[in-house]
Amino acid sequence: LYHDKWMLPIATDLYKYESAEVIQIDEQEYNTLKTALETEDEIVIEPETPVEEEPEYVDPNDVITVDYVKSVKIVEMSNTCNKVITNGFDVILSDGNSYHFSLTTQDQLNLITLSSMIASGETQIPYHADGELCRFYSAEDINTITTTATQFKTYQVSYFNALKAYIESMTDIETIGAVVYGMEIPAEHQSDVLKVLLAAIATGGETE
Repeated sequence: LYHDKWMLPIATDLYKYESAEVIQIDEQEYNTLKTALETEDEIVIEPETPVEEEPEYVDPNDVITVDYVKSVKIVEMSNTCNKVITNGFDVILSDGNSYHFSLTTQDQLNLITLSSMIASGETQIPYHADGELCRFYSAEDINTITTTATQFKTYQVSYFNALKAYIESMTDIETIGAVVYGMEIPAEHQSDVLKVLLAAIATGGETE
């Protein structure tokens, strides 16, 4: 006689019987036990052989390396540079007011056309600032707009190229990850062009 552990404590009489743990077994285990009982053979429980798990495959392309982080950061900075250029610039014209001009690819093509119109002798050129109606600009104002646009784009491209060189010189992943567009670039990684542009900004030049 025996009683299962879950039956405790139903009646004190149960304590005089040995307790057993009734567990569920599969068909193969049942047949093994049944055969052992019928043949009166000793039941030998073989220890479970630990199953060796296959090492997890790691794709070399998924391994984060310094070079990988550099490439990602450079693409990020390139996209930011393009966005900054596209967003455009502010410029003060002859009326003393500040105007904003975007620099999308189409805008840049438009400015080239305006420069051609001035070169051909036009003195009143139709154009418009962001959010404003089209109006006639003087040749002087168009020259101011195109010159500022050129300086603005030249600075951004020069800055990005120097920033890229600075990123490529880095060897620490955390340092690379902390790079942001607009941060100060050490002099040794600045091009001669960028140094001149930065000097112009420092002395109150128009390039930004």
